[in-house]
Amino acid sequence: MKKIITLSIVFLLSFIVFCIMKLPAAIALDIAKPYLPKQLEIGQTVGTVWQGQMMQVRFDDEQLNNVRWDIAGWQLFIGKLNTNVKFGNARERSDISGYADVSYGLFNKEVIVTDGLVRSTVERAMQRVRLPLPVTAKGRVILEIDEYSTGAPYCDSLKGEIASPNIDVQGLNGWFNIGPLAGKLSCKSGDIAILIDPDNTLGLEADATLKANFDFRVAGYVKPDASLPKDVHDAVKFLGRPDSQGRYPLNF
Repeated sequence: MKKIITLSIVFLLSFIVFCIMKLPAAIALDIAKPYLPKQLEIGQTVGTVWQGQMMQVRFDDEQLNNVRWDIAGWQLFIGKLNTNVKFGNARERSDISGYADVSYGLFNKEVIVTDGLVRSTVERAMQRVRLPLPVTAKGRVILEIDEYSTGAPYCDSLKGEIASPNIDVQGLNGWFNIGPLAGKLSCKSGDIAILIDPDNTLGLEADATLKANFDFRVAGYVKPDASLPKDVHDAVKFLGRPDSQGRYPLNF
C-alpha cells in the first residue's frame, strides 16, 4: 500500500511538472490578462511559457514585432527569472529591433538588464522630444546597455551608450549630413542621464536628463562647424546670443 501511495505521488508530481513545462504561452497570457496594463496589446502567441514567440506587442503607440524569449527555468530555484529576449528584424529599418538578457527577482522585484541592444530611428526618437527649433532628420539610433537595474523613478544603476552613426537633416536647399552623435548613459539619483560626446560637427556639448514623469531636459551649448550649410548657422542664432567662444546656449 505504501509503495502504491509513493508511486502515485511521484506520478502526480511528474504530471504537474510536465504540465508546467509544456504550458502554452497563449494560455498563460489569458490567465495573466487581468493583471496586465489595459493599454498593452499582444498579437498571436505561440510556443510555451519557457520558449515562445509573440508576433506583435504594442504599448503606448510603440510596437515590437516578432518577440522571442527563452527562459532558464532552473534559475527559479534561487528566486530569479532569467530570460533572453529578442525582437524585431535588424534588416528592417522601420522595426524596433534588438536583444537583451533580462533577470527578474521574484522576491525583491528587481529587474536587471545586461548585454542589451536596441535599434530604432532618429525619426521615432524625435517624436518623443520637443526641440527648441523645428528639425526634420533621419537616421539610425542604437542603444547599447551594458548594465541596467530598476530604481525610482527609473534606475538604480545604468551603464551604456546611445549613438546615431549617421544623421541626415533637411534644410531649405535639400538634405545634408551632420555625421554621428553619441552619448554615455548613466544613472544619477534615479534619473537617466546622457553625456553627449562633444566630438561632432554640430559642436554639441550637452547633458541630457530624463526625470520623473518623462520630464526630459537638455542643457549645454552648440557651435556648428564651418563645413555645415548656412541653414544650420542661421538656425542656431534663434537660440540666443553666443558666448565669448562662439557657442550658442541650448536649454529645453
